[in-house]
Amino acid sequence: MKNRHKSHIYKTNHIQMKYNILALLIIFSSGAVSAQDSIVNRNVTVEREYQPLINDAGKIITNPKVLEPTVEKTKAVFSDITAPLKIGTNIQTLDPEELKHLPNVVKNGFARVGLGYPLNTLAEFMYPLVKNENNRLDLSLRHLGALTDKIHSRTTAGIQYDHLFSGFNFYTGIAGRHDFYNYYGRVFGADKVYQMADITPAYGNAVYSTPEASTLTLRNLSGFPLDETNWRVNFTVGARSLPGAESLNYDISMNYNLFTAISGKLTENQLLLKANIDVPFNFNRMGMNVEIHNLNYGSSAIKPLNFPLSYNLIKINPFYKINGESWFVKLGVKTGLSLGQGQVFTPSPDVAAQWNAVPEYLSLYGGVTGDLTVNTLSKTYDENRYVSPGNRLEDLYTPLDAFLGIKLSPASGLMFDVWGDYQIIHNQYLYVNRPYTTSDTTVMSDIKTVYHNRFDVIYAPAGKLSTGMRINYDYKNRYGAYVKGAYHSWKVENQDYAWQLPVWDADLGVYAKIKDNISLNTQFIFQDGRYARLGNTARKMNAAYDWNLGASYAYRDWLSLFIKLNNILNSKYEYYYGYQVQGINAMFGASFSF
Repeated sequence: MKNRHKSHIYKTNHIQMKYNILALLIIFSSGAVSAQDSIVNRNVTVEREYQPLINDAGKIITNPKVLEPTVEKTKAVFSDITAPLKIGTNIQTLDPEELKHLPNVVKNGFARVGLGYPLNTLAEFMYPLVKNENNRLDLSLRHLGALTDKIHSRTTAGIQYDHLFSGFNFYTGIAGRHDFYNYYGRVFGADKVYQMADITPAYGNAVYSTPEASTLTLRNLSGFPLDETNWRVNFTVGARSLPGAESLNYDISMNYNLFTAISGKLTENQLLLKANIDVPFNFNRMGMNVEIHNLNYGSSAIKPLNFPLSYNLIKINPFYKINGESWFVKLGVKTGLSLGQGQVFTPSPDVAAQWNAVPEYLSLYGGVTGDLTVNTLSKTYDENRYVSPGNRLEDLYTPLDAFLGIKLSPASGLMFDVWGDYQIIHNQYLYVNRPYTTSDTTVMSDIKTVYHNRFDVIYAPAGKLSTGMRINYDYKNRYGAYVKGAYHSWKVENQDYAWQLPVWDADLGVYAKIKDNISLNTQFIFQDGRYARLGNTARKMNAAYDWNLGASYAYRDWLSLFIKLNNILNSKYEYYYGYQVQGINAMFGASFSF
């Protein structure tokens, strides 16, 4: 276990030094591209090695490998399911590289195209414009879209440059993203679902009150923009130490992010300065992580309702890490200082430890930490793009997050991870369908209050107790399986449930390489225990279950073909109340290396 831990740290540091980012901002199509894609087949390996400028918000459908929030309590925590799995719109493409083939020849460029039924589209391109011993200039483009009645199109582009000096790595880049989607979700009355076109002719002139105490007619309400366009632009410049640096490890960067919602007429400008530094101290290491956020907002339509037009935030995390022969202990604290938004002072501990009790077989880990999560407008729309204009999530403060786990590897390729986690959350945010009410006596009682397909946000102190496990098995990169699941017990003050959040999470999959050029995989995702709130009424949401099958065929050393069948049980679950995923769908395509 000790050797694995050291190998994990080495790989982590090595990956951090790899680069290859989304490339070139195209003015009419831009965005954030996923962090690590590689195509590996019988005779070719094409690997994207980059540090992304904008974190991938995930593909349009549920894909836990992309969409799950990363748990970064310590390097010791392997479980990545302590936060609820994300359920997204139902498009899921097969990565032909998911089931790795033995690499032989490394190519430079990579392209992938796909077409689905119903009409779903995929296109990717990556090429290093400059690639030598000390320089790398990477261009990357990507598009993924669902062109159906549940439309969502995401187009991304970026360019990054890295230069390797004798003592450090300099990196810079620009990226952008364009999202287009429609508000296809259902509208609810007191007892049933309504189409706005059906009730507007009779009651179109009825006046409804909004949560902001303004008024509008039902006809105005039905005429709300039916689609939205979001733009994102990101610029990063920084420098970091090389892997294996003993005297000083650092990564210092400046990042600028622009987010704009066209229909909502909202704009966010974020300037983020980051510094992660650690140095040797008495045969151990001590360090400091610092983030300085400056955020500014504007709106030509409405004044933002629940956040200031500008504010600043500083996060500081000093720590001291003691390394033993088969153990480590990290001692630190975290604190946030917010000027103009939320709680001014947000301290939390940052203590963690791991003991490799039986090296290579058994390891124990645990800790008590916490955090302040900065919820930008860009992040809010990535999590729930159907949020009502004018809503930005408050920064999430978790003063206490205690975890304990055990990892067991009884045989080569087999790993068990069992853990428990308890969080105290100062201001848990919850999504609820936006209400509009009328006192017009001519309106039928069932639509005296209309719950729209936009979402408001409510906040409450909360506690969450989670427990779960994960089992992974891999045999020589040819066959493998995994099972992971979690149970979340929520206690939310003054609320019956943690609205829209699951109690049960489960995800399992199997993969196999048949011969050297054919790969198969399957995945099943399950969630249950979710409730939505309409006024004072709780509505049980259908269990989410999604079964997917995929296959790839390496036809030549430069060509792979793939097929993905998604939601083959044609499940009708919703990922937010009123927003149903696509039914059964398929994606066919090809990947090229050159």
